[in-house]
Amino acid sequence: MRALETIVKELETRFGVISHREQRRDLGEVNIASQHVVAALEWLKRHGGYKHLTHLSVVDWLEDGEFQLTYLLTDPYAHHSLMLCTRIERENARAETIFTLWPEAVTYEQEINEMYGIDFPGSPRQGVEFLLEGWNDMPPMRRDFDTVKYCEDTYDFRPGREHVDPKEVRAKFQAEQKRLKAENTESPQ
Repeated sequence: MRALETIVKELETRFGVISHREQRRDLGEVNIASQHVVAALEWLKRHGGYKHLTHLSVVDWLEDGEFQLTYLLTDPYAHHSLMLCTRIERENARAETIFTLWPEAVTYEQEINEMYGIDFPGSPRQGVEFLLEGWNDMPPMRRDFDTVKYCEDTYDFRPGREHVDPKEVRAKFQAEQKRLKAENTESPQ
């Protein structure tokens, strides 16, 4: 049985699987319910060989009122990566912290908290400014954040640069070079 099939079978038995697919021979995706994520991640680390948390990312499914959290794990010995995905409610978004499994998750959770507004209760740096010092608006990576309105409300108007056609600049430069050359040939040395 191939690696993904074995993992999916184990996860299905232990935690339930909503869906799964193989993206490549070395990359699989498994979707499970949010209440089973931490237990599934712990099992994958301790028994499934996925020792390395490679990345933690978010997709904002605004129209569905959900966020998708994707935990990218790697089994360095099997040369296989697995995306464990789950969806959480967008309104009052909360997810269980995984920093006790992977201490580096604290940084991901801090950034996600600041940029998307997802809380990870118990994570050591929740609420500590990271990238957005003094930010008092809605989290800027949410799809309903209006970047243009924010800029118009926050920053003074600054006119853009004057457009300069590179062909015109080159033509002027060449004309000046030609004039200087003519001047030098006309004047006696």
